[in-house]
Amino acid sequence: MAEISYPEDWRDIPPENWARMLLTPEQYTAMRAERLAREESAPKVGDRAPDFDLERLSAEGKRTGEMVSLWQHFPSAGGPGHGRPVGLVFGSYT
Repeated sequence: MAEISYPEDWRDIPPENWARMLLTPEQYTAMRAERLAREESAPKVGDRAPDFDLERLSAEGKRTGEMVSLWQHFPSAGGPGHGRPVGLVFGSYT
């Protein structure tokens, strides 16, 4: 996974990029500071994932009311799924 880079000085951003970004230099500076602060607290590669609960969807993408927790499946959490690999995919398929 590539690391995201935010030029420190807004003057290092090529002029043709400003039209695509729809940001002023002041907005860019504020966005950069906010994102870098958020990345400091983000999990790092190899960190243990926090437990969370999600609703299971049906094969048709409908809500089922059935809740699933990561603890139930995550091998290193010591849950019932201990010892089985788990793949987490986050995104949208719409």
